[in-house]
Amino acid sequence: MDFTDMGNAMRILLNLVGSVGILGLGVFGLLFFGRAPEVPVDAAALAARAQAPAVETAEIAAFSGPFQVQVDGEASTWRVLTVSAEVGGRIQSKTPNCRSGSFVSAGDVLFEIDRRNYELDEQRLQARLLQAQEELNSIDVDLASADALLKLAGEENDLQKAHLARVQTLFQRKATSETELDNATRQELASRNALQLQQNQGNSLQQSRRTKQAALKLVEAELARCRLDLERCTVRAPIAGRIVQDTREDGDFVKAGDPLVQLSDGSRMEVRCSLRGEELSWVWRQQQRQRAQPVPTSQQQSAVPAGSTGVTSDQTRTTTDSTAAVLPEDPLGTPDVPCEVVFEFEGSETIWDARLSRYEGTGLDRATRTFPCRVVVERPAEPRVTADGGGGSVSPPALLSGMFVTVRIPIEAPVPLFRVPPEALRPGGTIWLVRGGRLLVVNVSLVQMQKNDAIVHQLDQPLADGDRVIVSPLAVIQDGMPVQLSEVQK
Repeated sequence: MDFTDMGNAMRILLNLVGSVGILGLGVFGLLFFGRAPEVPVDAAALAARAQAPAVETAEIAAFSGPFQVQVDGEASTWRVLTVSAEVGGRIQSKTPNCRSGSFVSAGDVLFEIDRRNYELDEQRLQARLLQAQEELNSIDVDLASADALLKLAGEENDLQKAHLARVQTLFQRKATSETELDNATRQELASRNALQLQQNQGNSLQQSRRTKQAALKLVEAELARCRLDLERCTVRAPIAGRIVQDTREDGDFVKAGDPLVQLSDGSRMEVRCSLRGEELSWVWRQQQRQRAQPVPTSQQQSAVPAGSTGVTSDQTRTTTDSTAAVLPEDPLGTPDVPCEVVFEFEGSETIWDARLSRYEGTGLDRATRTFPCRVVVERPAEPRVTADGGGGSVSPPALLSGMFVTVRIPIEAPVPLFRVPPEALRPGGTIWLVRGGRLLVVNVSLVQMQKNDAIVHQLDQPLADGDRVIVSPLAVIQDGMPVQLSEVQK
């Protein structure tokens, strides 16, 4: 071994010894200097805090009054009528108030269609009517003459019959010749033939009279139709409303059935809105409660006369008919729930009385998962105004199409409801009660948020007026864990 190899070996040995020494010094320092100083701890307070955390609570109050289900909606016209031309022709005049946006009353003139052709038709039909009447009068004259001739022919026939009878008597007595008998028979046949001809003529005249009467009625019907077309040349507003669209002007030629204007009926309005399932459930609950209320016995007895079984023959017949043909019923039924329509503007509320009339469509909307409904306002021009500020309130004179409004449906809750602070509501639809010094988790359903309270409905465990609900946060909770009131509430 040379000196170079020995030097390398010594260097490696020294590095190894130095590393082990440094590691040993580190371990010694950690063991000697790494201990934390002991802090004095109140064991009793720590155990109490671990067993019963302090919480802040608030009192639950029973909610007795009705609440309102509020949904947004849009006002729309109840119906839009299309006024069309009932006769063809050129528009001769258009009235000044027949413009889009103008309000017209029922019966107001909108258009005048050229009536000259219809006036000529009226004159022609009047002439035909006069002709038919004169022909009927002529037949009446012929009938009178035929009656007179028929009487004469009858008298002549009677004379010839008597003459034939005398000749036959004389012939039997051998007082006359056979030639005289043949002449008398021939004259009687001629008189009978003349009588039959007069009877046939009278029957023919009677049939001609009936034919002329039918023709006269036909002309009268055509004349009535012509006069009706003349009236239709004046186009009038069928209802009172506002013109929303006019597409015709003076000089335009129109055919029967061509639209002229569209009228918006403002006598009533509708509001399109959508109710969520939980909102509509309260409406259904209220209806079920109203249907379940029994009718007073006095009213039932007053409706049935004394000595009657309460079932009339008409009712029995109706029941029998109903078994034969059962009419289909609407499974959803008509809600017909009173409500309010509110429009807010310039710090004031304009309110209209309304009613939830019907469901729209086939039921649940697949896109929004809501129930489309229609609210009907019977008197859109009779609002009442509620002002929030002290100044003069500004409100629209009537409910107009396109307004975004709020629908308020008053609900008389058939189940108990309670007021709780909003901060008492926990994720998952629960609240934490304090009963007997322990925490109780209760499932609730939020009905409505008001200004400073939340209205809830109990689901599983009953709530009571005066219960204490926890409003402070807790890091970890367990149903039945002990809790204590904070120092502020003690």
